[in-house]
Amino acid sequence: MFKGTYRSISLLQLLGIIILGVVCTYATPLISLCWLVVACLSVYAVIKDDIQWLWYGIAASPSLEVWARMSRSPLIPYEIGKYYLVAAIVLLFIHYTKRNIDRPLYKTGIYLLLILLPSIIVGIGDFDFEGWVMNLLGIVELAVLLIFMAYERWTVDAFCKVLQAAFLPIIGILIYLTLKTPNFDEINFSLSSNFKTSGDFGSNQVSTIIGLGMVLLILLMILRRPFLKVKWLNYLLLAVLLFRGFLTFSRGGMLTALLSIFIALLPAMFASARTFVRYALLIVLLGGLSFVIFNKVNDLTGNQLLLRYKGETAGTLAGTKERNLNTLTSYRFEIIMTDLRMFKQNVLFGVGPGVSKDLRPQYGFESIASHTEYTRLLAEHGIGGLIVVVILTLFPVWWVRKQKLATWKAVSAALFVYAIVTSTHSAMRTNTTVVCYVLAAVPVFFYIGKGIKKETVAS
Repeated sequence: MFKGTYRSISLLQLLGIIILGVVCTYATPLISLCWLVVACLSVYAVIKDDIQWLWYGIAASPSLEVWARMSRSPLIPYEIGKYYLVAAIVLLFIHYTKRNIDRPLYKTGIYLLLILLPSIIVGIGDFDFEGWVMNLLGIVELAVLLIFMAYERWTVDAFCKVLQAAFLPIIGILIYLTLKTPNFDEINFSLSSNFKTSGDFGSNQVSTIIGLGMVLLILLMILRRPFLKVKWLNYLLLAVLLFRGFLTFSRGGMLTALLSIFIALLPAMFASARTFVRYALLIVLLGGLSFVIFNKVNDLTGNQLLLRYKGETAGTLAGTKERNLNTLTSYRFEIIMTDLRMFKQNVLFGVGPGVSKDLRPQYGFESIASHTEYTRLLAEHGIGGLIVVVILTLFPVWWVRKQKLATWKAVSAALFVYAIVTSTHSAMRTNTTVVCYVLAAVPVFFYIGKGIKKETVAS
């Protein structure tokens, strides 16, 4: 059980975080030190039987991973997030061997592992370390963490403390982007993702983390435990996230965030007459804020942002290319189609983990890794991958319906949606899908008086 109650970040604490972010921006080796601190706290969590610190590290790993990649620190491996989750899984295993545990509330993680096992065994002959880490490790870590999460029992305060920990490194990323972006007059805005406004790094990953920050902020507001103690500052922070997210010109993270937030607010809005007014106003506020900031960034970029979101490219505007699903999705649609062709010809076990990239030219496209986790599972794992896709899709429906409170249905559904939709445009490039999916599946209970009344949120 987690210790302590949730406390919002004070102005003094926020100032300290901002100063640390500024220092890390100009002394990037300190970002490596942040990872070292997380690793030490994770080990401490098991030694002192204070497992909350390990879950804080797991929750913060997506944004810490992208922050480290942006800094290009030679001390941190590119896939540090996935390596950290391997270590976290080992530590969780050690922790659970030392304590009495409740019965698991679901066995989804076990089913996922068993279903993936045949294609993994068959694919060992084509083992490639880098390919397996990039493509296979994410889904395996998701399955194993779900096994552990099924045994957890958290309070709402504990859950919100984990969300707070997940958000903290995002402040560092915002500071990094702000300080590293050139003057806007010096940037040549075009109809493609913008590296200059993304810290000279992959805009899709940066946009995904910024979108995650938006979702976390709103969820904490819904649960009446705002990230910052001064409430209006939360809306200011949300505006900054929107501004920086639109500037990346990467649509996936922003559209996924807005969809997830809408899903979070809608069920909560209809919980009662009082919540209807509150969340209706919040939806109007968020919609208006998004509209104003989008138009501001669009003016700043000479109307390029609007054209980008319409799916226009230099070719479509010049009339040399037709606007279609490929141009609209930055050619992800063609990657999906080649994944499906591989699945059709390798139905039983797929082409093997990490192999689809090298085989893609044989199926009509250039050698590029899958961008959609669902179709990657089909191509690389065959019929087993298809079953995994069905489970990953249906489990959230079952779990959300199982929740007793409308507010919690909303929170869980929003995290599931962010996890799944992120995997459709960014596969499992970062830990975002793994962490959001697992946090969506946490059994959370409310304190009633001096004890915990189980069955209040999830049975």
